[in-house]
Amino acid sequence: MTKKKQQFWNGLKRILPYLLTGVVVLGLVFVGSLDKQRGENSLSLSSFATDNSDEVSVDQMSELYTVAGLSDTLGLASASDVGSNYVMVNAMYDAGQTFTNGKLEKPSLTDVDASRGIIEYTVQEGENIDIIAARYGVSPDQIRWSNGLKTSDVPAGTLIYVPSSSGIVYLVKSGDTIESIVSRYGSSAEEIIALNDLEVSGIVEGTRILIKDGALPVTERPEYVAPTRRYNTYASYTYLGDTANRSSASCNRSLGAGQCTTWAWLKRPDLGIIKANANRWDDVARANGILVNRSPSAGAIFQTDSGWYGHVGYVESVNSDGSINVSERNYAGCYGVMFSTIPASEVGKFNYIH
Repeated sequence: MTKKKQQFWNGLKRILPYLLTGVVVLGLVFVGSLDKQRGENSLSLSSFATDNSDEVSVDQMSELYTVAGLSDTLGLASASDVGSNYVMVNAMYDAGQTFTNGKLEKPSLTDVDASRGIIEYTVQEGENIDIIAARYGVSPDQIRWSNGLKTSDVPAGTLIYVPSSSGIVYLVKSGDTIESIVSRYGSSAEEIIALNDLEVSGIVEGTRILIKDGALPVTERPEYVAPTRRYNTYASYTYLGDTANRSSASCNRSLGAGQCTTWAWLKRPDLGIIKANANRWDDVARANGILVNRSPSAGAIFQTDSGWYGHVGYVESVNSDGSINVSERNYAGCYGVMFSTIPASEVGKFNYIH
């Protein structure tokens, strides 16, 4: 064998492994890419994105692994692209996708949104909150509270936030912490952090989070109407002695607010057995053997059935002209203790519990 032939064969032996490897790679790409259940497919992630199917072949994932390894070993120029493709497909598996009939399901945008617990939904013509709640398996109240809605009626075209499971969507406010949110609305710190990917960022003002199984306190619900403070007042005061005829009237708010009955109990603790509205104090007193008559005396409780719930007060003293000095709570709109004099002409209109 001549020297030139010897050099040729030596060179061929050196490149032969690379040629064979290249043939194997091309064979894998060509043969392995022929999907066994469909006409054609590709190892390219771009084809996965444009493919009408929602599935990726498990064989293709294996091929991507093999090709990525060979490309890296041989130092091919496309090695980084092929490697990236494999890493992304593998991440789809790690994200919790499952195998069905030899296929790896691709995650959809809807699934990703649902995993965060918040669904953005545009109300369609003819829909209301009740219909939408039934569709997503949550309560109408949870959707209303998540969007500050007082009723179930909402105009078509409105963008609303729907919790993907039982709970509420909450807009984080200034000063909120995980602990304060849990204390006010329920759930647990761990669940809120996990469901909303807050491990690194924490809660941020102006963002929306899902509070699973959470609920708004009554006073924060959009339909809540604060009760109007109702004083124990009356349409007419003639039965208590016309206000124009009362003299030396003064109100001491420092003695605290309360019902007329609480003041009577404080002044006459021995009458604590009387647990009833003021309009029944005379009846309960008689039933317990306590003297009730129409004659006032210092230290007695004056009582009337008139008004919404009746009225009671305390006789401080009896004057020589027959008038009486009294103290009472919640008379004539005074949210405190009022001191006044009832004229003699009105004294006989009351019962006196001695």
